[in-house]
Amino acid sequence: MPADLRGCSAGARGRWRLVARGFTLLELVAVVLIIALLAVLVAPVAERVRARLDATRCAANLRALHVAAALHVQDKGMWPQVTVDPAQPRKYAEDWIAALRPYGPDQRSWICPTVQRGLGAPDLSQPENARVDYAVTPFDDKPQTPFQYGSQPWFAETANAHGQGNLLIFANGRVLTLNEFRAAPPPR
Repeated sequence: MPADLRGCSAGARGRWRLVARGFTLLELVAVVLIIALLAVLVAPVAERVRARLDATRCAANLRALHVAAALHVQDKGMWPQVTVDPAQPRKYAEDWIAALRPYGPDQRSWICPTVQRGLGAPDLSQPENARVDYAVTPFDDKPQTPFQYGSQPWFAETANAHGQGNLLIFANGRVLTLNEFRAAPPPR
């Protein structure tokens, strides 16, 4: 018994024994069940928030690529000319990353965060992991061609990673999902 209870009545000492012995098993089970219930309720909300955050980051990546491509067209007078060879996807990725790097975007700008997580988050600093998660429209070398077709996306997400159709970005900088584009395509 603590020294400060020595002069107390028997009733006060009895209450101390109740407090000192801790929680009952029933109380512990109730607390664990409440925490488990809260976790079950919060998990789907947290997943939806993460998915929306990934879609927002993906759209920001597309906007960064759009700005870089527009700066390239303004600077060089033509759309970046990168040879498409389906047999060499890593070289294609490296060439596109290099073409737009002087205008701001780094390799991470070419990566969809949802796809990156789905692949187990490979180390992008390793050359064997070079990839682009956005397909690029191969315009010709005339300066106005990329701006001529308003309904032609400049960049398109290669995977429907966000559930509403692939993300697309157009000459005016507008980002739409494929489903939104099908419902109401941008004016020509």
